[in-house]
Amino acid sequence: MGEPARHTGTPHPPLPSATLGRFVAAATAVVGTSMFGWQIVLVDAAATRERATCLAGLRGLPPAIDVRAGTVDAESEAAVNRCLGTLDADVRRQLLTGLAVLLVVTALVYLAAPWVERRLRGLRRLDRVPGTEALRADLAALVREAGLRRAPTFLVSRSARVSGNTFGTVAGRYVRLDLGLVHAHRTAPARFRAVVLHELAHLRNADVDLTRLTVALAWAFPLGVVVPAAVTFLSARRAPDLGRDVWRLALFAVVVQVSAWSVLRAREFAADARLGGDDVAGARALLGVEGRPAGWRDRLGALFRFHPLARARADELERPRRLVSARPVEALGAGLAAGIAAPPLMDLLSHLPRRPGGLDALTGGSYAAGLLLGAPLALVLTGTLWRSAWWARRHGGPPVRGAVFGAALVVGLLVGRRLAWSAGYADDRPAWWVELALALGAVAGGALLGRWVVLGADAWLRRLPRHAEGRAVRRVWAAAAVAATVLTAGFLGSLLMLDTWFADGDVSMVRVVAAREGHPDHVTLVTVADTLGWHVRALADHAPYLLAAPLAAALFPLAATRAATWLALRLGVVSGVVAAVALPVVAAGVAVAAHDPGLGPGALRGLVDGHTLLPVTLVEVTAAVAVVAGRRLSVWHGTLAALTAGVLLAPAVLAAGVLLSCDAGGPGAGCAAPDRAAVARALGHALLVAPVVATLAGALGAAVTAVLARAASRRWLASGAAAAVLLGLAAAAVTGDGPGTRSATPVDRDRCLVGVWRLSAGRYHFPVATDSVLGRLAGLPAATAVDLTSGASTGYATAYRVDGTATDLYDLAVAEGTLNGHTVQRVRRGTQTYRWTAGSGRYTQRNVVTTGDLALLRVDGREADVTTVVDDSASTYRCGPAELMIRSDGDDGSWGEETFVRSPA
Repeated sequence: MGEPARHTGTPHPPLPSATLGRFVAAATAVVGTSMFGWQIVLVDAAATRERATCLAGLRGLPPAIDVRAGTVDAESEAAVNRCLGTLDADVRRQLLTGLAVLLVVTALVYLAAPWVERRLRGLRRLDRVPGTEALRADLAALVREAGLRRAPTFLVSRSARVSGNTFGTVAGRYVRLDLGLVHAHRTAPARFRAVVLHELAHLRNADVDLTRLTVALAWAFPLGVVVPAAVTFLSARRAPDLGRDVWRLALFAVVVQVSAWSVLRAREFAADARLGGDDVAGARALLGVEGRPAGWRDRLGALFRFHPLARARADELERPRRLVSARPVEALGAGLAAGIAAPPLMDLLSHLPRRPGGLDALTGGSYAAGLLLGAPLALVLTGTLWRSAWWARRHGGPPVRGAVFGAALVVGLLVGRRLAWSAGYADDRPAWWVELALALGAVAGGALLGRWVVLGADAWLRRLPRHAEGRAVRRVWAAAAVAATVLTAGFLGSLLMLDTWFADGDVSMVRVVAAREGHPDHVTLVTVADTLGWHVRALADHAPYLLAAPLAAALFPLAATRAATWLALRLGVVSGVVAAVALPVVAAGVAVAAHDPGLGPGALRGLVDGHTLLPVTLVEVTAAVAVVAGRRLSVWHGTLAALTAGVLLAPAVLAAGVLLSCDAGGPGAGCAAPDRAAVARALGHALLVAPVVATLAGALGAAVTAVLARAASRRWLASGAAAAVLLGLAAAAVTGDGPGTRSATPVDRDRCLVGVWRLSAGRYHFPVATDSVLGRLAGLPAATAVDLTSGASTGYATAYRVDGTATDLYDLAVAEGTLNGHTVQRVRRGTQTYRWTAGSGRYTQRNVVTTGDLALLRVDGREADVTTVVDDSASTYRCGPAELMIRSDGDDGSWGEETFVRSPA
């Protein structure tokens, strides 16, 4: 056979192949299911029963975590830890053993497969078969034509099929030629050539190791997980566990096998794409698909085949664009694999003795699992969407859209998460409407992530020449993959974290937030939104890098869109400069001072300082929405505009605090420089919290703009209906209690109290023991009592609302007296919010939540921190049009009497 002209076939994108993406998804599914299975195999039933019995015996103790008060009982916590004992070590042993068994079985199958293939089929080396000189020469020519630097070892089998196979390990590559294919070298050279080039294409595509590792993983799961689990069930005869776990293991086995088979099918399509010219016709003739359309049964059965349908292979040869199309089913499979792996991986990382960045177990485990799973998901996202964008840029065609692909990824993730261990056995799932709302938000986030990947691919590929070399494309894609890994890790870590926060348990975070709002027994829509906000604020305070890194990664595509980036920067600068100039002026002239000068500059400073960050958020949200809705730029350009405004607003916030610290009256008064906490608070809010909120607002603005623009092109009625629906949803989110919530029990709320009050006189009496904090500071020789008083200039302000909530604002409130010849001061600062009831002279407050609370005892310049948790209390009251008196009496003989005057504010 003479040496024909070289045919390169369909040009391959210089990017990771679909085979690699599907292999990553399959490996992730196998790892997750194996860890799940070994948790079942290695569980110690006796130790589990012993722990459960120990925990049941603690019911007489106070709760370890008091949701209402937000406190931790040290004695109960220690008792719980003693009951749990070696739980952390047991979890690590179970999961690490599963990984070790998986790796060992996979390595054995991978290394033994070539030897088994050669022995079972009786393969012989072609160079040791006499009379094959012409065949070997033609094969050498085909190797050079395929672009291989190193020729594989050709083996001959006794099979009469016109077929072949490529296999091997890193140590050596083999191409099996069936005897029928060897005869076709003389009788049907076109078919021989097509088959050999197809097999050599596997080497050119570097998918041999992926194939063999996939086969090894497919064998490792039944051998290393299913068989030990079956033995465990049968030996223990645990019928309830058998019925509860078998269906899940069976479903996981199907997922593993389907994932593995999809890898094998993808490699066949990629190898066919290397054929060109007459070789395509030869391949089609060998497939023999003329007049044989594939029905739905054939397409469904193809999911469980090692090789794709002949009709499907022929379609790929006719329409090569399908090879690089972004199919949502691929994203669905990758997300399903990651969702199955997430719970056991999070369990493992949460029980490690050391966690990154000093984080707590839950946060550290969630975000570490997000990083480990974010890398394969980012590879699938960027690989698939960049291939589609590359094809559209190189060969024309409609632009790729990533919203559906990203949404399918998250749908698979949520489904896999619910099938896995933690969700399968949990009885504290959130209410159905909470879970539905979170799922819809997560799917929307996935769509936004897919659009972000497409934006980066389109922007960077446009900056490169249309026929740029592969190395340049791969470098840009690698940078995009790193950025996508960071962004996906943050997104996935937040999903895992919030999934735990919203569990409907007695000590879940959503219950803590509900208690803060005054209704710890039920969750409302406002509670859901508040919990999301708490999550962002907690990250900004304790682990700012978990927000800063995704925000920085989100700006990666913007480096390739210079004109749009400069426009977003200008809008951010304008918004930031205007707000930065106005913020200190507004803070200095708040209307509260004009309404009630009696509050004094200290109380005014406390009021304004607690709300200076709200204008920052509003300014950044406005900048982001203006960019996406007014200029029709991307959501991430809106994020850049918000960050730019935040950089300019952070110093303005600090300046407003300095301005408000200045004492307007009194000679020699100065201004206090911002402390370290204030600087961190301003920077964290302006550069982390507010940009996150602005990004979400920008995404909502972009969606509303798109809906209204599409509706406006048809009829005005649709636009009005869309706007009305959005407004109705917003109103329901703000005012509604959410589906399934219970109505509040009617309580007494004397409307006389509603309004703003300021303390005009306070008298406090309490006993002092010699060994108490105050007794030691004052050097008491014997127990006595102390009386403290405060007035209008050293009091505090209280606001009672009609909804039954109230807020006390302490700005260095001071009660002063004399004890044992020493001047005693009780200093209080911060705010506290609580629920109140009043009627028939009885006054109660409960569910107290404090912010920045600080209580000090001062004796002649010495001081001690006596900040404690504020408990629920009951008092008596008397309310008039202009005066309110509240008196409380303690069981130890202490009492307090406070008189307030109504403020006109």
